[in-house]
Amino acid sequence: MIAKKIGKKGRKYDSGITRRVSLSSALLITTSQFHIYYSQEARMYSMATFFAALSTFAFLIVSGRFQTLRRFGTLAWILFSLSITVLVFTDYVPIFLIPVFWLYGILKKKDGDWWLRFVASFIPLTILFLIWLPIFKIQAENGRWLLSILPAWKSVVGGATVKQAVLVWTKFVFGRISLLDKKLYFLLIGLASLPILTSFYQATRKKERSVVLIWLWLILPLSLGFLVSFIFPAFIYFRFLYVLPAFYLTISWGIYQIKSKFLSRMVFFTLIAFNFLSFLIYVYDEVEQREQWRQAVSLIEHNAREGDVALFEYPEPFAPYRWYAKGKINALGATDSISADNQKTSKITREIVENKGGIFYFEYLRDLSDPTRVVERVLKEEKFEISEVYNFVGVGQVFYWKR
Repeated sequence: MIAKKIGKKGRKYDSGITRRVSLSSALLITTSQFHIYYSQEARMYSMATFFAALSTFAFLIVSGRFQTLRRFGTLAWILFSLSITVLVFTDYVPIFLIPVFWLYGILKKKDGDWWLRFVASFIPLTILFLIWLPIFKIQAENGRWLLSILPAWKSVVGGATVKQAVLVWTKFVFGRISLLDKKLYFLLIGLASLPILTSFYQATRKKERSVVLIWLWLILPLSLGFLVSFIFPAFIYFRFLYVLPAFYLTISWGIYQIKSKFLSRMVFFTLIAFNFLSFLIYVYDEVEQREQWRQAVSLIEHNAREGDVALFEYPEPFAPYRWYAKGKINALGATDSISADNQKTSKITREIVENKGGIFYFEYLRDLSDPTRVVERVLKEEKFEISEVYNFVGVGQVFYWKR
């Protein structure tokens, strides 16, 4: 809302990013299935994207890229300071955007007064981070512990691998879609990549100083994130949603460097067409939609008998289950920790199922937390048998065991 309000006063840009580029990139990101998917959930990635865009917008003002907004200089510095502070405390990975601003200032050879204001704008972030540092150390230590006891967790949180790098491209290009027909899927990725690669090529042909910041925003966070993930895994496509605005700004800039109006429009509308195609697949194919926790909870609470219990391969019921649960059935975790100990988990499970007639058993993350199937073994030893099996997208199978 802040960016929109200030943006109305700055419709005449003195940079190379014209109003047409701004409007077309806005339309591209609005129709992006990747952007739509994460804007519909409560996690922080969409919020981080907003503050990344807001901080970059404020930075462009304080860097003198908008003549009509220069009178808002002091307010822009305050906006920049606040937005980078909120950005970093929204999610850790967007911290890779911060070096973009420093490098841009160096490349543009800003004067001493500008650097003084720039450094001062980081004071709130620095103070708050120092206060937060003890908690950050605990979080980092917990992360290392988790990786030490669950090496497979690295594949969940991402890492510096060719697969993860390719996933960034495929998700940016065609959204959070993964068709069962892989030949068709890769064909669509290839076709959708053609107009984007054409736009990137055109964007690199004309050396325009005003788009240097956008190129840095696109390339530097991804590069730094990939390199840091050799030490601590964090490179996974959805954590870099905050780079998506730069992705579409660069594409739009490239489109308007095409000399032929017909070709320029054809490239643009082809991109829009692929965005709509991925969105339609997302809307009409439930396999491509998010985890069906609400449906799972609803079915279980509707079918539960007196004395039944919902059982999870985790120390407690998963957060999505608790969010939708109405308390109609007791829900408990069967393992002693995120990595199940044989004896402790066996004891916990036996105590839970004692005198129970039916168990709704969730296999969600079972291969990660209980690869030796301790909980299932105990259920069999306690004379339980599988009576029903329910399948939910993203949640996996839910088994109803009864004696």
